[in-house]
Amino acid sequence: MTSQIRYVDPRTLRVPTSQTYGADPAKLQRQIAQFGRSAVGMPAIWVYEGSDGILLIYNGVTRATRIAKLVPGTLVPVDIIGHIGRSFAALPSIEELLP
Repeated sequence: MTSQIRYVDPRTLRVPTSQTYGADPAKLQRQIAQFGRSAVGMPAIWVYEGSDGILLIYNGVTRATRIAKLVPGTLVPVDIIGHIGRSFAALPSIEELLP
């Protein structure tokens, strides 16, 4: 399967069960200091698409959190790397975990 790029609001992305607390605060602060509000040149966030169409982050929780926090409403590129035959609706979204 080839990957597919979409542009989405990062607040809608779901976090994996390994990061249900959200982005690492120290890493988030480093990214804010280094990149600020800019998404220019930011690599696409890797996601899986669930059976319900909801996107689950595989790589990029901190990047998604930074943009959602500093520039709400900005669309970011996501690379859909696969489809999983289950729903992700029960997992927390970036918006629910914003610091």
